[in-house]
Amino acid sequence: MKILYIAPKSPAPIIDGGCFAMMECLKGLSQIAEVDGIILETYKHPYTKESERILKQYLKSQMVVPINTEIKPTGALVNFIQRKNYNLSRFRSEKLYHEIAKQLTKEYDYIVCDSLFAAAQLSHFDFKDLAPVIIRSHNVESEIWKLQANMETSVLKRFYLRNLEKTLRREEIEILNKAAVIWAISDEDQQWIIQHTNQKNARLLPVSVTVDSTIEVDYKNNGFFHLGSMDWKPNQEAVNFLVRNLWSNPTISNFPLKIAGSKSEHFSFYTTDAIQVVGWVKDSNDFMSKSGTLVTPIRSGSGIRIKLLEAMALGVPCITTKLGAAGIDTEKSGIQLADSEESFVELILKFRENELFRQEVGKKSRDYISKVHSFDTCIALMKDTFGG
Repeated sequence: MKILYIAPKSPAPIIDGGCFAMMECLKGLSQIAEVDGIILETYKHPYTKESERILKQYLKSQMVVPINTEIKPTGALVNFIQRKNYNLSRFRSEKLYHEIAKQLTKEYDYIVCDSLFAAAQLSHFDFKDLAPVIIRSHNVESEIWKLQANMETSVLKRFYLRNLEKTLRREEIEILNKAAVIWAISDEDQQWIIQHTNQKNARLLPVSVTVDSTIEVDYKNNGFFHLGSMDWKPNQEAVNFLVRNLWSNPTISNFPLKIAGSKSEHFSFYTTDAIQVVGWVKDSNDFMSKSGTLVTPIRSGSGIRIKLLEAMALGVPCITTKLGAAGIDTEKSGIQLADSEESFVELILKFRENELFRQEVGKKSRDYISKVHSFDTCIALMKDTFGG
């Protein structure tokens, strides 16, 4: 079997949750079929020698297409006037169209687009003339912008975000309807696709996460941390909420809190005697296993939080919101939920004071990941799609 794999950025090296999910998808596909890749190179995610070295383990061939996804006011205005979605249009170009057309002269059994943005350029082709298209949906993208608009206090910004959400929803549904199969990353996203589109083949495909039994979590550490790429708006909001709404509470304000992840150094102004801004960490597993309890008050976004799954796979105790735990069975996984400032503070105090509780929650989470998000489970679901 031959598959054409299209990614909106280089999955390697893994620098954020999106890259992690893409690499797991690609690893699974390479176990099943011969895979050629079209990789978009963006200014945020340059294609490097390390990218080539890692990806050649899973791809028979790699076609790298540079694409300018930088946000430009003129581009945003033109798309606004034309009632097109600017988020998706930035992932389309004449060069990309011709490169994909050239690659499609080869015979493929399936085309796998790793995200809606990877499928954006394909919308200019007649899907009836293509091999069956599978879209790996990482989020319901329009839902992210809907929540952003709901939270925006500026009237003008809210108006613009509403427009982005409206145009994105229309185009998102159009693209999803054309695909042969949708691989949804969470139960919630799968249900949204079933309810809002004409798509009859939306399947659940969790992200596979490896449980590393060689790493031991330090349950004696009663501190707290947040880890995530600060390029992502929901992570920015989570950190702002952590510091401004939670760590301003005198009950917990002296508890140690580490803020880490790509671009987190831009939040160094939050540094206090209790709050440490770490920046990017080279080994996230080592960092998480030694930093106490993960607190991630996610208040917007869609899909599933990869860093949360990675922490759970290690056995790190975690606190998040109901939205942050989307796609996770909260009863079976041990993950602790809080949605108000009061409930967050209550749980933080409980984790701070009780080592046995930290250990029980962490081990329950690790057991859950080993069953639901194992590589074998996910690859079996992939094979089922391909009829094998």
